[in-house]
Amino acid sequence: MLRMTSDGDRVMTEREVALRQAAASEQDGALARGLREGKPEAAQELCERFGPKLFAFLAARFPGDRELAQDLLVQSLTDVARKIRWYHPKKAPFVVWLYGVARGQIRAELRKRRRRKSVPLDAQSPFEDAADTSDGSDIATETAKRVDAQRQVALLSSLLSELEFDVLALNCIDQLSAKEIGLVVGRSERAVHSLLHRARTKARERLVRDE
Repeated sequence: MLRMTSDGDRVMTEREVALRQAAASEQDGALARGLREGKPEAAQELCERFGPKLFAFLAARFPGDRELAQDLLVQSLTDVARKIRWYHPKKAPFVVWLYGVARGQIRAELRKRRRRKSVPLDAQSPFEDAADTSDGSDIATETAKRVDAQRQVALLSSLLSELEFDVLALNCIDQLSAKEIGLVVGRSERAVHSLLHRARTKARERLVRDE
C-alpha cells in the first residue's frame, strides 16, 4: 500500500525499508569480506561509499582545519581496513562500527589538544554543509553563507555537550537511526532519543533568542 505524507511526499513502506536494509547489509558484508582479503577494489569502495559523509562528520568537529579532517579520515579508513578482522556484523551494522572507529580518532585528537593545552574550539561548522565545496559561481555569497552558518553553530557549541554534538551529527549527517547511534556512542535507544530532543531544544531556543 502506498503511503504519503501530508505534503504529498511518498513514504517507504516497512517492507521497502526492510528490503533496503537487507540490501545494504549484503553490500556491507561483501565489502567487509573484500577488505579482509585485501582486495584493492574493496578499499576503493570503502572510500567512495563512506568517505564523503565520514569527512563531513570529522570536519564538523574541527572547523577551519580541513587538512586535519582529511588526515583523520585517512587514519579512520586505514584503521577500518586494518581492524576489519575484528568486525562482527552480528554485533553492529558496518556503518555503526565505522563511525565508532572515527569517534576513536576524534577522541585521540582531543586528548592531544588537551595535553598541549590548546585553545578550545570556538566554532563548529554546520553538519549538513561541513563537507560541501563551492563551485566558484559566487564565492562572496558562498563565503558569507558559510561564515554565518559557522557563527550560528559557534553559539550552540557552548550549549551542547560532546555527546549531544556527536548524537546530533550522526543523525544529521548519515541519518543513522536512534538504535544505530546508540551502538556508536554506547547509549540505549531511549537515551539517544532523549539526547536528540535535548540538543534540538537547545538549538531552537538559541535560534529563537537570536531572532
